[in-house]
Amino acid sequence: MNEIKLDLKDKKILYELDLDSRQSCSKIAKKVGLSTEVVNYRIKRLEEEQIITQYQIIINLAKLGIIQFKICLSLQHLPSTQLNSLIEQLKKKEEIKWIVSCRGDWDLIISLEARSIYEMEMLKEEVLSLFSGNINKKAVSMLIEAETSNRGYLLDKKPTSKRIILQQEKAIELDSLDISILKELSNNARIPLIDISHRLKKSPRVINYRIKQLQKNKIILGFKIAINYEKLGIKFHKLFIYLDSPNKKKIEDIENYISTNKNSITQVKVLGNWDIEPEFETFSDEDFENLLIEIKDKFSEIISKIDIITISKEHKFVYF
Repeated sequence: MNEIKLDLKDKKILYELDLDSRQSCSKIAKKVGLSTEVVNYRIKRLEEEQIITQYQIIINLAKLGIIQFKICLSLQHLPSTQLNSLIEQLKKKEEIKWIVSCRGDWDLIISLEARSIYEMEMLKEEVLSLFSGNINKKAVSMLIEAETSNRGYLLDKKPTSKRIILQQEKAIELDSLDISILKELSNNARIPLIDISHRLKKSPRVINYRIKQLQKNKIILGFKIAINYEKLGIKFHKLFIYLDSPNKKKIEDIENYISTNKNSITQVKVLGNWDIEPEFETFSDEDFENLLIEIKDKFSEIISKIDIITISKEHKFVYF
């Protein structure tokens, strides 16, 4: 696939949509120094060229009583045609929110949501049974806390926005309308109010009020975009960092370093074999290598091991 080179205006538009993908074209236009019509045209072109692949909602899952966990698989004796068939089966399962193919220590990562430890165990066994006889090694990790940052690297600046995906809080009961609104926004976070109104048979005023309340109660934490890594020549790396008896200060230091790095997009604390799972996007392997060396040098006394994977393909990604 031929890489597409973006000019500075396109990068600024992507940066703004990643900060808040529900921003109006007129608001973005003022920030990037273009007319509303030109911004609208450029966004539609970015969509048509499949550079923007999705408009996403960010939800504090813990407030909905949701447990998120990952299954990492290293596979064996599995032809690509059979693997692709299994991935298609997994994509249809509502509890599965993220599926990626990888290069490195793992071949496939599957992220799921459950309402209880019992349901988590049932889902895990269901997924593993699909790959019976094809698993070389496996690992399961449960999210304790996660945050996502805007893509500062698009404009060569540190991230300015951090949104918590999961943080241990008291769960809130939502009614059917709120859940329906979250589902609509999960499918397309930029969907106009009038379209949600028509689909849910409620007035735009009611829909707008409900969205604002979901934001006020910190259930909706923001709106961002998903992008086509291959078309932009972006490398998506995930690290599995094992820490060796670190004190609280050292943990805070490494977390702060990662969260303020311009290439950091997600940072996750987990209960599992490893301790933290940061994700980075870079425009070159060299940028990533420099970043990795800096992390290892700066925190050598507490890092015992780092497993590295490169995401080669995202098969599914929804927040809710």
